Amino acid sequence: MIYDRPYMRDAQPASQSVIKILLVANIAVFAFQVILGKHFPTEFFAIGTDGWATKPWTLVTYSFLHQTGTFPGHLLCNLLGIFFMGRIIEQSLTPKQLLTLYFGSVLAGSILWLGCNATIPGGALMGASAGVLGFLIYFCLTRPNQPITFLLFFVIPLTVKPKWLGWTIFLIELYCLFALELGRVAGEHIGHSAHLGGMLGAVLFYRFAMGYKLSFSDFGNLATPFSRQAPVKNRRARPLQPTGYTVNTHGSKDHLQKEVDRILDKINDHGFGSLTMEEKRTLDQAKDVLKR
Repeated sequence: MIYDRPYMRDAQPASQSVIKILLVANIAVFAFQVILGKHFPTEFFAIGTDGWATKPWTLVTYSFLHQTGTFPGHLLCNLLGIFFMGRIIEQSLTPKQLLTLYFGSVLAGSILWLGCNATIPGGALMGASAGVLGFLIYFCLTRPNQPITFLLFFVIPLTVKPKWLGWTIFLIELYCLFALELGRVAGEHIGHSAHLGGMLGAVLFYRFAMGYKLSFSDFGNLATPFSRQAPVKNRRARPLQPTGYTVNTHGSKDHLQKEVDRILDKINDHGFGSLTMEEKRTLDQAKDVLKR
């Protein structure tokens, strides 16, 4: 039956708890930073260019630390990113996959940052931005053509397709990496290399952990979203069925059940992102019809 499939259950409390844990952990550590002030052992958790090899845990723990000041903008931006992006992508990932994506992006961010700043003595990296950008890029990869609206500068509403948002952020970060970070511009303290590392971590997770094919041309192809690509490791692969059809949910329950089973098998083979809007509507309507 439709409710026996794990991806058709209404709630995913385990995944939701992962997002909550990440939010609470970042807030709690920031509170300790503020309360303890100079007595907080920042050098024990933040990754630095000096002696990081003797503190390998800092490759990940740096992501829980943020700059303290009169206005915690750094923390707030990352919390918003974890909350909004995490709530979206947790619908298609298990808690283990969600944590792998997040901390894999965090780790990739610290490694790339070290590679770009290893010769700078006394450098340090803090913040969850690599993990947040990992969430964002994974969202862009799985839903490249789904229009989204966000507030530019928190004021101007702007609607774009995720893939163009992903490319724009990538190009901006790449420019800032060479023009500011590697250019050693005075007063520049943003780890653009860590941001790019987080984005790279999401791409690697998408390609190798989730098993989807990846090509440069697909990301710019309006007609071929990433989510329509069949996984590389496709178990019991079945050809995709034609999408030009309609389903009468008021007809025979047996016919509807067969159609639902076909759609669920398609999800099992090719992922939820391979469904058309009509197929998604069919599942939503079938939930009400089949439980009668």
